[in-house]
Amino acid sequence: MDSSFTPLERAALDAILAETGDDRAAVECQLLRATVRARENTGGGFFVHLNVPDEVELLNLKSAPLGEDVWIGVDGMEYGLGAILHCKHGCVSLLEGYAVGPEDTSSIDFGHVSYAIIKAPGRFPEHGR
Repeated sequence: MDSSFTPLERAALDAILAETGDDRAAVECQLLRATVRARENTGGGFFVHLNVPDEVELLNLKSAPLGEDVWIGVDGMEYGLGAILHCKHGCVSLLEGYAVGPEDTSSIDFGHVSYAIIKAPGRFPEHGR
């Protein structure tokens, strides 16, 4: 398994970072050193389990998870995905992409699907990636 982020995962993380605010630099520092431990298509989205080195500076977040308004239009999905980044014990630990509507994602290959970051939940735009 590849331990680096897929383009969709990287785009979701970049969008989450863009709205992180004061904690952005610390979260970004951890993400630069993070590797993917495991990926799971849950049927209702995906989980990307992360590892960060023990020597990273711990986050002092006022709120977690991160990602209140991150939406991804995915080719083949009517409502798309929301994305949030979970933190545990001061470290980024899980990127979650969750189906906004009642859709089965079991057949979607999130590593190779066409997607686009969008402003609100919805379909994959024609001009997307």
